[in-house]
Amino acid sequence: MKVISVNTSPGGIPKLPRERLHVSTAGLEGDGHDHESHRSPTQAVCMIDLEILESMRAEGHELAPGAIGENLTLEGVRIQDCALGDRVRFSSGLELEITKVRTPCYILDSISPELKRILWNRSGMYGKVLVEGTIEAGDTLTIDQVGTGERPALREVPAGSIDGAGLLPWS
Repeated sequence: MKVISVNTSPGGIPKLPRERLHVSTAGLEGDGHDHESHRSPTQAVCMIDLEILESMRAEGHELAPGAIGENLTLEGVRIQDCALGDRVRFSSGLELEITKVRTPCYILDSISPELKRILWNRSGMYGKVLVEGTIEAGDTLTIDQVGTGERPALREVPAGSIDGAGLLPWS
């Protein structure tokens, strides 16, 4: 289980790969957000599984790490299978707590209007920072399954959208 890419932008998408960055309770150093609702300590870091991006490519959507706005692209983790409250501990000392299932946002329309309809429950997870630290590609991580909620955590899918939980590449 490792970090493939660390991504930031001044706001919006795509977020682009960066070198080693400091992560505080406010999020990744130099990362910006276009919407006030995204500026929250409970949404300090957005994470997605590389395997989800690869499965989306197989469905015809060219999505590189950072393309849909995640800060951390992870490999071999199955972050989308976590429960709220699970802990993510990185080899660098950084520690996060899973706080929220990411909701597909209209900003994805710039890639494809279809994405916000098909990415429900497979667009990543948000985490708050419990222990500040640094992060870089290649860092390893562990998941402590200490969350007490539903596993995996899921969001209610609106009418006309597809629940991606059954389409995860490891399902």
